[in-house]
Amino acid sequence: MFFSIIVPLYNTEDYIGECIDSLLMQTMADFEVIVVDDGSTDKGAELVKSYAQKDSRIKLLQKENGGQSTARNYGFRHAVGEYVIFIDSDDFITDKEYLQILHSKIEETDADVVMYRYNKYFEHRNPQLEKCGYSFKNVLDITHPATLIPILAEGDAYYGSAWTKTVRRALLCDNNIRFDENLRCEDIDWSYRIVEVAKKIVCVDREFLAYRQREGSVTEVCTLKNAEDFLYTLEKYKARYESADTDIDENLRRGLLSTLAKYYSNLFISYNRVRDKERKKLKKRIRAIAPLLDYASSYRPLMVKKFYHIFGFSITLFTIGVLDRLKG
Repeated sequence: MFFSIIVPLYNTEDYIGECIDSLLMQTMADFEVIVVDDGSTDKGAELVKSYAQKDSRIKLLQKENGGQSTARNYGFRHAVGEYVIFIDSDDFITDKEYLQILHSKIEETDADVVMYRYNKYFEHRNPQLEKCGYSFKNVLDITHPATLIPILAEGDAYYGSAWTKTVRRALLCDNNIRFDENLRCEDIDWSYRIVEVAKKIVCVDREFLAYRQREGSVTEVCTLKNAEDFLYTLEKYKARYESADTDIDENLRRGLLSTLAKYYSNLFISYNRVRDKERKKLKKRIRAIAPLLDYASSYRPLMVKKFYHIFGFSITLFTIGVLDRLKG
């Protein structure tokens, strides 16, 4: 088995069929789809069972509700493929050559990780698909992480989402890399751990996945838990990558710090989406890691950095919140 595709399922009966159909249309057949029902209360699991009865590559696992990270880890424990892919149940693949292209790239390069692009999918808008705003064209021949990551960071082309990557299963097993079940922003943590140990990362400059944008989600309220977990992750990796004791390659370290600067500028948005009464718990900690902006190398974090140095922390925080609300 070459690919194991793990799909956490929780109350997405309206979308899971489209997700599975997009996988069954693949021209390459050497894969399994492991759907992990995380205690759904709708009929999504019944729909998956009907697929599994018709195609042995579809497998349904069921567990008590524990969150997306627990479902992903549970599915991973049952995976047998050489490479693993994580897809959310409300997203779907848009290219029937997706797995074949990944397989060919892996056979050609023996990569530990393959990164690729995605489209945003707006169900009630025309056009429905919107390309992501970054490209891999200038890194197609680069495979060493210490060279690749700084370039991706500078081009705002590093994304921590699990569904933008295909990863060698042995790399995850050998380094005990799993999703942190205590975090809501588990993808960022998971991706950093992978990049630190991968020997070879390749990029494919194509959009393969449709990332569904739920109606009203652009300016959705960010829970205090989400914001705290995001902040904790940035604090954790800032300390790790700035440590004099780190054994991480210097170029890779600088590149990863640059990606943290991007996430830090995003944290300002998360802060402003937390309910007013809960924000006070975050502000002091967010201010404390503001030096992350000094590592900025891509356009948006650099603009935030300039604004911050001119107007200070509080005005920058407020202004980004206003801009986010106007955009929404």
